[in-house]
Amino acid sequence: MTAPDSGLAGMHGTRCVVFGGSGFMGTHIVSRLLAEGASVLAVDLAECLVPGAECILGDITDPTVVGSAVAGAEHIFCFAGGLGAVRSLEDPVRDLQTSVGAQVVLLEAVRHLAPDASVVFAGSRLEYGVPEYLPLDERHPLKPTSPYAAHKALCSWYYAHYAETYGLSTTVLRLPNPYGPHLAGAPEKDGYTILNRFIDTAKRGEPIRLFGDGSQTRDFVHVDDVVNAALAASVTPAAAGIALNIGSGVATSLRAAAELVVGLCGSGVIEADQPWPTDAAAIETGGYSYDVSLAREALGWQADVALRDGLAAMLAR
Repeated sequence: MTAPDSGLAGMHGTRCVVFGGSGFMGTHIVSRLLAEGASVLAVDLAECLVPGAECILGDITDPTVVGSAVAGAEHIFCFAGGLGAVRSLEDPVRDLQTSVGAQVVLLEAVRHLAPDASVVFAGSRLEYGVPEYLPLDERHPLKPTSPYAAHKALCSWYYAHYAETYGLSTTVLRLPNPYGPHLAGAPEKDGYTILNRFIDTAKRGEPIRLFGDGSQTRDFVHVDDVVNAALAASVTPAAAGIALNIGSGVATSLRAAAELVVGLCGSGVIEADQPWPTDAAAIETGGYSYDVSLAREALGWQADVALRDGLAAMLAR
């Protein structure tokens, strides 16, 4: 949806590595980097289906795989690792290994093999936990409500530590609820994001079920806007060593989002007041919205895709 930014012309000809390159966010970053003229290596447990990308099948927790991937890299994007909030309740040790352990493996490899590379990591709004005030800015205390969120917060600390102690150029993007077209080459499916699931459900004519009355708010940000922020962070010296909120800055209730999806699809219904599953209730943080002024100041970035426009474009594909 978003055209390549001419301000990123310096990306042309650079060697870029995308961990999680076959996933939802990763495929979009790979595609955009290729459009900018970069050489792109995608590292994941599954093959990256974006034409033009080189692929390594491997685990981010494996120092040999990670080291071979980052050697000589100029820009590194890490959108891999972690099980997700609910699954982390079931297996916190595995989540620790695939998130914190994996990021330390990556940072050590960068320190020794690509110390001049920029590294952009996908953090999470769940690091903040239950909001003490809204909109949330980066000064808000980190109070995770799940192992996944706690591990994401610890990853953020490691990224700041490696920037301060070893001089690496690291940036954490704390993402809220991204959405966008399904990953390249994949069929429609219940996927990465809540809005993608809403759309798939409505297109099948099935009910969108909301826990509670659906009044809890989220910050939905289009994947193109996230990619713009990731690429900008990778080439902006002022972004080194910090964490940034990357969102639309607009609070939208789950009920309103579901109603918008049903209206645009022309099918599906909403069934609110569903009982909360125990695991989902345990990690729920309530409504939130982002203050994105720091990202605007540091990167010259802001979200450009309005929710209705982003959803309509997805349905028009």
